[in-house]
Amino acid sequence: MKKFETFDSGAPDTERNHRYKLKFLNSVLFLNGAVAFLIGYTRWQASTTMGLIDFGFAGLCLAFLVYSYRHPDKVERMSSIVLVLSFVLFMAVYVLAPYNTMRLSLFFLLLSGAFFLKGRNAGRMWLGIILTGIVAVHVLPYFDTGYSHIDIFSTCLYLVALFFMLENYRIFKESRTAGADEQQVLRLTEQRWRHALEGSGDAVWDWTPETGEFHYSRRFAEILGYDDGEFGEHAEQFFRIIHPDDELRVRDELQDYLKRNDGHCVLEMRVACKDGNWKWLLCRGTAIRNDAAHLRMVGTFTDITLIKQHEKQLEHIAHFDALTGIPNRLLLADRLQQALAHSKRDGSILAVCYLDLDGFKFVNDTMGHEAGDKVLIEVTKRIKGSIREDDTVARLGGDEFAVLLLGLHAAEECSASLNRLLEAISQPIEIRNNLFEVSASIGVATYPGDDHDADTLLRHADQAMYTAKQSGKNRYYLYDAENDQRARTHHELLRRLKLALESSEFELYYQPKVDMRSLHPVGAEALIRWHDPERGMLAPSEFLHEIEGTTLEVELGDWVVATALTQLELWHRAGLPMELSINISARHLQAKDFTWKLKRKMLRYPDLPKGSLQIEVLETAALEDIPRVSDTIERCRKLGISFALDDFGTGYSSLSYLGRLPVDTLKIDQSFIRDMMHDKGDRAIVQGVIALAKAFDRRIVAEGVESEELFRELVEMGCEYGQGFGIARPMRASELPAWLEKWNNEPFS
Repeated sequence: MKKFETFDSGAPDTERNHRYKLKFLNSVLFLNGAVAFLIGYTRWQASTTMGLIDFGFAGLCLAFLVYSYRHPDKVERMSSIVLVLSFVLFMAVYVLAPYNTMRLSLFFLLLSGAFFLKGRNAGRMWLGIILTGIVAVHVLPYFDTGYSHIDIFSTCLYLVALFFMLENYRIFKESRTAGADEQQVLRLTEQRWRHALEGSGDAVWDWTPETGEFHYSRRFAEILGYDDGEFGEHAEQFFRIIHPDDELRVRDELQDYLKRNDGHCVLEMRVACKDGNWKWLLCRGTAIRNDAAHLRMVGTFTDITLIKQHEKQLEHIAHFDALTGIPNRLLLADRLQQALAHSKRDGSILAVCYLDLDGFKFVNDTMGHEAGDKVLIEVTKRIKGSIREDDTVARLGGDEFAVLLLGLHAAEECSASLNRLLEAISQPIEIRNNLFEVSASIGVATYPGDDHDADTLLRHADQAMYTAKQSGKNRYYLYDAENDQRARTHHELLRRLKLALESSEFELYYQPKVDMRSLHPVGAEALIRWHDPERGMLAPSEFLHEIEGTTLEVELGDWVVATALTQLELWHRAGLPMELSINISARHLQAKDFTWKLKRKMLRYPDLPKGSLQIEVLETAALEDIPRVSDTIERCRKLGISFALDDFGTGYSSLSYLGRLPVDTLKIDQSFIRDMMHDKGDRAIVQGVIALAKAFDRRIVAEGVESEELFRELVEMGCEYGQGFGIARPMRASELPAWLEKWNNEPFS
């Protein structure tokens, strides 16, 4: 790489002046030595003294000449010595050779030499010394110079004039040299800046707005693929290759900047390449005013095409879903704002639809995420094919989508679009030679019917989607304010129940069960209660239905199991070999990890005998999925846990179902027990269930035994076990020992 030349232009000038001084000094020494020797040889015969002076001076010149060749760096010191010796010599000639009328001319040579060798300041000093010497010798009575006062005065005047001529010449020369140096430095600076900018990939330009003259560096043509000089030298040729969408803006911003003439001008524009493609250029420039009337701009062009491409890629990543290529939640928010504004302007209807796929989790879990991705891509295609080009579909995440239906003028249009969506999505999808069916639950919020902001509209559509899903899936539901209020109340209650679980506001009460023939207590049923700080003690019927189908249902069931086992162990340690039954919901029982978690809890209580814990399952829940429930019951029975079918008789179960469910106990629903003394139908059902239990070798428990009369009647009918208010109300665990003592002494008292 070629090195940049130095910016210090004074260094070569100083070296050059040094060489000139050395040559001049050597020439003076040689000529003076030669002249002094010849004059000395001539004057030796007339005056021995003058001859010796001339020979001595010639010898000194020779010695200094030799010294200067050996020590060229000592030129300044030698110049001073030579000037002093020359002055002494010339003064000697001036004093001792009055017959020589030309001897004063020596001082002109001395002054010129001093000015050249030592500069203007030293020249002034030597002028003063020479004038003082000439006048002093002429005035003193000891010397006879042979000159008149007029001659001396004229000589001094000429010496002064010579000095001013030399000084003005030096000033003029220095001025010209400085100007040339400045121009050279400027040229070098501009050249280096141009090389530096082009080396960094930037192009340099220079524009005169008044004339339109436009100059550019070779790099500018290279960026756009043109040949050097192909643009010409007029700015209009450049403006013609600016993108039509950018040209007017570029012209306006340049004119505004020139009027302002403040700071820097920075522009971005697209410029046509020779091959027809477009490149993004960053233009940076500064206005320079040469004088009051002339203005020009200089600056650079930087190719920012790759940066713009990266920005576009990043913007796409930020606003579009990577899998499906449709807008994401961020871009949807912007589109929704625009759609709202459009709807307000033209008075049309905007429908915000929130879609959640039904059955997608099954495909994703059984076939893997790759298959799930294919389903999402296919569903996206179907949604796009079912809506208009002006409508928007966006993926919100997972299997959730949003659709904006714009420019509707009647509710029927919205309904037709939604039905098309449901039909398109529900068509079978082939994956690895297997057909899968997914559907969509769609929630819809409309504007101006739902006169809220964009975020609220989307939230209302989301709430309506959950209603659609709870209503049976594969349908749409229009947001309803009253339903929303119910949903809010429901969500608030769920939040409160979760907080209650964390704050230990739940408690288990225990209702005893007795052997109806021996009247011996055999166990109890654990029944949950909620100590609500605001509403007091609440029975299960007041809150359990709110948590059905939620994760809180399972969490609360786990708490019941853990609490019941702890209490059961306390009773057994206290010498009360009770059997304790707990109620488990269908969702909890069908959880994949139910048996595993129950086993872990049972391992903490190794001393509990088998059969001491019984799980009660609602008949209606058991009938939902008999194979799965049966499998769970069998695995739990291996852990020593027995099962009871609760509310038997309400689920319309057949004998075949009863044979397939490995339960140990049937519990007759209290709705049949309560009125059997007066209702022959209920009495017949109770008799049939008791007979059925004996036929299938199941234990039988009657719920809702409210009186001693009812108790005796059930015993006569062959019922084995019973529980109800006639025996005991649900009570705290601490109250059970006192009840046992009372029951054993005076039953039904």
